[in-house]
Amino acid sequence: MIPLHGIASREDLPLPFPLVVAAAAAVLVVTFWILLYAWREPRFREHKGLELPRLTRFVDSPWFLRPLRLLVAALWLLAAVALVLGPDRLDNPVFGFVFVWLWVGIVPLALLFGRVHARTNPVRLLFRRGWAGVRSPASTRDSRLPAAAALLAFSWYELVEPSAATLPVLRGAAALWLAWVILGVVVTSTRWIARAEPFEVFATTMAKFSPWSRSASGTVLLINPLRNLASWRAPRYLWLLACVLLGSTLFDAIAGSPWWVRAFQDSSLPPRLIGTAGLVATVAIIAGLYLASVSPLRQRGGSLTQVADALAPGLVPLLAGYFLAHYGTLLYLEGQRTAIRMSDPLALGWDWLGIAEAGPNLALLALPTVIAIAQVLFIVAGHVSAALVSHDIALRHAAPHATSRSQLPLLVLMLGLTITGMVLMFG
Repeated sequence: MIPLHGIASREDLPLPFPLVVAAAAAVLVVTFWILLYAWREPRFREHKGLELPRLTRFVDSPWFLRPLRLLVAALWLLAAVALVLGPDRLDNPVFGFVFVWLWVGIVPLALLFGRVHARTNPVRLLFRRGWAGVRSPASTRDSRLPAAAALLAFSWYELVEPSAATLPVLRGAAALWLAWVILGVVVTSTRWIARAEPFEVFATTMAKFSPWSRSASGTVLLINPLRNLASWRAPRYLWLLACVLLGSTLFDAIAGSPWWVRAFQDSSLPPRLIGTAGLVATVAIIAGLYLASVSPLRQRGGSLTQVADALAPGLVPLLAGYFLAHYGTLLYLEGQRTAIRMSDPLALGWDWLGIAEAGPNLALLALPTVIAIAQVLFIVAGHVSAALVSHDIALRHAAPHATSRSQLPLLVLMLGLTITGMVLMFG
């Protein structure tokens, strides 16, 4: 275990080299097959699927939604109690709640159930009454720039701050997060939450890669996840948000690699300075490469950021695949430990949930080959989905005679990120 993610980062066995080579060959072949032989007309432009009115009535009914919100609010309340009154130790469940349940658990929850986080976000309960008259912003396409800044700050806190796993620092971070949301709502409107609350924005972005959506009339749709993403009219600065998430996840793997440790463990520079420079540089490099790769798809008269935003949904599957591969076992192990510790949030010998004496199930960790195969499949599936979504969106932006040539830099970047991720997990 090494001190990352606020509490710890589980280190899986390195990916078998033959598996990495086979996966790299597979993504290479699939990438260029998509470039040369995939469809030549957009298939996923329209946002449509199977409408489910009965399911809509069920999930929107008060007797379903209220208990769900109460359950989520109760978990947040337990975490708040542990934050304010709990011991300043690593076995305090608030650390697992923030760095494992809330941060890592967002991705599988959103992929499986769609926008459930936005519908149960306790922060929204603070503004359900009394704030309806707050003015709304004029723009119909809310920028994700505030969320990108907040997520970069959280990534710094999680991956760089040496004292992240101490209660005084976590209390300060929680106070800053709450002030960021409340002051933003006061100055703008309640739409600030959807623009700037980092966890909700992250969850909502990942939910676009789920099989669940809503029609224009509000009916639940069962939809092809590729269509769900490709038909999304992306908000402004979604590309920067995606680059922050990709860059921070990649930096996490780099910072845990042997060559990084060898290069900086004996450095006389402050750890915060080294970590901050590494994180910012990684995000900046990813953002710069992405802008350069989408530049050939810019239409005459259009801006670079417009085409970057339009193609940004294609980065979401890439992020989902690598996130699940890199953090899956951390969620499996530390998620269980957090649940057990929640039964006694103040470490006073209580057993509120009846599981305080239980131990985590370690059966999956006894199957390293299964874990390795699953990790590779997550990464490969994420890459293939990202390439298909990007290809479909790119067909709407490039001139017909230049479609393949214009897409090549973006697909090569995705290929490079995918192979880099697997190499880091091999190393």
